[in-house]
Amino acid sequence: MSLAVPLRPLLRPLRPCSRRTFFDLPTASPQRFTASRRLPHPPAALYRLISDIDAYHEYLPYCLGSRITSRCPDTNTPTEADLRVGWGAFDETFRSRVTCIPERLSVQADASQNPLFKQLKARWEIKDSDDGHGGDVSLHIEFAFANPLYAAVGGAVAPKVAGVMVDAFEKRAREVLKIVPT
Repeated sequence: MSLAVPLRPLLRPLRPCSRRTFFDLPTASPQRFTASRRLPHPPAALYRLISDIDAYHEYLPYCLGSRITSRCPDTNTPTEADLRVGWGAFDETFRSRVTCIPERLSVQADASQNPLFKQLKARWEIKDSDDGHGGDVSLHIEFAFANPLYAAVGGAVAPKVAGVMVDAFEKRAREVLKIVPT
């Protein structure tokens, strides 16, 4: 007498099941933020401060290190820079392609080629203020982390980053440029 059980009745077709996760991590779609400020300093002086990437670690929050790694041989403006950023357990260094346009008073950085990001672009713009006293400074940031965990953590602070950076830049301009009486 055989106790063998036929296998066919025990095998059932697999049914698709819904995907369930322990964490509901956000998708890493690009986020965009802008912050602007009118500062009582000449626009050209503000541009010089913004294009001085080597000094970012001295005043920008979360920036632990900053170093220009390449310059344009004709204009001596930065073309590549490394930034080390961190908060809490997060500590990363990445390289950005930099485009400085002195005649437009614009500094652009793109670190999208770094595996940490799906996209990271920052653009500083300075314009003469409407009243002719100082400059209007704007920072535009567009980013998406490649890592969903970084996206979840970064999503909580992201809306504040542009404003915090412009605040820090305003403080730096006050310290370095001093307000010229009109």
